[in-house]
Amino acid sequence: MLAKLFKQYYKKISPNALNVRDFEKREFAYMPFNKQTMIRHLSFTSPEQLKSLLEKETPLHVYYSSAYYENPSAPEMEEKNWLAADLVFDIDADHIYTPCKERHDTWRCLDCGHADKGMAPDKCPKCGSKKIDSESWVCDQCLEVAKGEALKLIEDFLSNDLGFSIKEMEIVFSGHRGFHVHVESPSALTLDVDARRELADYVRGLGIGLNFHGFSKVSNLLIGPSISDSGWRGRLARGFYDFLSKVDEETLLKLKMPKKWVKYFMDNRERIMAGLLQNPPYWSWLKISPSSLDKILSKAVECVACKIDERVTIDIKRLMRLPNSLHGKTGLIAVKIPYTKLDSFEPFKEASLLRGEVVKLKVIRMPEIKLGGVSIGPYKDEVVKLPIEIAIYLLAKGVGEPIEGIEL
Repeated sequence: MLAKLFKQYYKKISPNALNVRDFEKREFAYMPFNKQTMIRHLSFTSPEQLKSLLEKETPLHVYYSSAYYENPSAPEMEEKNWLAADLVFDIDADHIYTPCKERHDTWRCLDCGHADKGMAPDKCPKCGSKKIDSESWVCDQCLEVAKGEALKLIEDFLSNDLGFSIKEMEIVFSGHRGFHVHVESPSALTLDVDARRELADYVRGLGIGLNFHGFSKVSNLLIGPSISDSGWRGRLARGFYDFLSKVDEETLLKLKMPKKWVKYFMDNRERIMAGLLQNPPYWSWLKISPSSLDKILSKAVECVACKIDERVTIDIKRLMRLPNSLHGKTGLIAVKIPYTKLDSFEPFKEASLLRGEVVKLKVIRMPEIKLGGVSIGPYKDEVVKLPIEIAIYLLAKGVGEPIEGIEL
């Protein structure tokens, strides 16, 4: 049924919706239904040609290159003759901790069998194995957090710090758990791998040192940046403020902060936080040693850095999901989003194949989650009535079986 829905979608889509900048210089690729293979090294002279292929082949996933090539259909990468590449940032809720993961995601160690709920660890806490199998779900909270990261990336880093115009950015919902931001500024297109790595590190807050961002000791008094400062100076000040204003005693002790200082801070938090908001800020009320300040630094950076997948940004020959194509794991459309509408964007309302109907579906398994403002589940081997957009998501995820037909 899913393949039929995809075919109907690609039959109805306008060729112009499949167009991308410098279309003829891009490599295209797709993955067919029921095959673990990628058909690559395709190029087209027009979106009409691409639409014709999508109608005929009905792919599960469709991609295009972030790179521009002289010969995009050449079978060997060195024969393509790389010309330039969009500067791409990928934000995915899979890489961001959210409390909702404790409710709907699960993982299991393939070596010792240890299992738990929540975000999958890099290695098993019981046996140390890195062979981890996980099942993750998308929910409204996941998508809201990812959207917040996208807005932070665009507004705080790309626009304010790096000076890129928002008009030179293309924002795309990935169709699953995140967003892609393509910077198409001429100054970004020819950046090499090392330059892109520097930008990725800057956005992620790697290598941030206190001495380089306004922190010093003068007459044994701690001097620090203001929350109104630009760049990473102000960002660090805001990160310290955000972390310290919410942190509890247990977390501070886990950071191995001195017990005496923890008691002092908890007793005087209100005065200390008020000092950080002064102009100029008064940091000395923290009464903190340089080594303890360093321990809090990582938490402050974590509060304000942007959580991107750096591999995507560094890669100058990356295949990205084609805007307005369908995501095979969700059935959602990878829609382009104007910057002015990003804050209010709701994927299960604005990127769904279908909306408004209720259909019957046998749900094999699913936890309790909230999608498109609707709380559903938990279900296990149950026939239920669901909004059609959620039914399509469960079909694509492979945990639903159709009871009745669905047509576009």
